[in-house]
Amino acid sequence: MEALKKLLAPHIATLKQNGLLTVCYALLAEALIIGFLGFGALFTIETLLPTFVTIRFSLTQFFSILILLTFVLSILGHFLDISFESKMNRKNPWLWIGLIWMLGILLISLYKFPPLTIPFIIAGFFLVGFLFWKIFFGQEKTVPKKQNH
Repeated sequence: MEALKKLLAPHIATLKQNGLLTVCYALLAEALIIGFLGFGALFTIETLLPTFVTIRFSLTQFFSILILLTFVLSILGHFLDISFESKMNRKNPWLWIGLIWMLGILLISLYKFPPLTIPFIIAGFFLVGFLFWKIFFGQEKTVPKKQNH
């Protein structure tokens, strides 16, 4: 492992100095945005027309590749000291379109469940969504330190 690290370190340093890694980071970020939007579209088609997409290729493999590339983007961003600030504007129409889309997919997928279990599934879905909202978009509240005079 050390030999591999010593062998690759000079090459990675030159790629970083040339700016090639920054370009790769930007291209990978754009490709991931397009990939996740495409996955959302394919998932919607699969939900509305079962086996229409999965008969041709696996959505699980596609999603796994997207997750793997997200980790690569994160590692590359950490190496380059690049990060995105996540500021959610609650008045953004895309947020509301996404929430309506999620609710529609949820309601379509639950129509054959027993009526008594549907509220529990929806409550669990929204509780998990609220948890992720707090993790990713929650404001950190810092308490000011007391100064000793």
